[in-house]
Amino acid sequence: MPFSETLAPFFADFGVAGTLAGAPVRGIFDAASIVEGFDGAVTQAPSYQLATPAAPVAVGAVLVIPAGTYTVRQALADEPDGATTRLVLARP
Repeated sequence: MPFSETLAPFFADFGVAGTLAGAPVRGIFDAASIVEGFDGAVTQAPSYQLATPAAPVAVGAVLVIPAGTYTVRQALADEPDGATTRLVLARP
């Protein structure tokens, strides 16, 4: 019997609702802070992880979530099966 996995409970528990290019989405927002260089400069690397078929993703699309408005810089299929996509975000 094949194993069938659904990601809906995962995103229901940990997800944040928003709109991506005008379409409703639910995903996990992460705004990790990264210390770069020897001078201790801190930068943020915001990303949003969602189920791959949740919405069409295009570089330059606008994501609106409670944390703010972001522009998609890159869309990366998560390993190993591409069931989720991580959007690399930037502030417009």
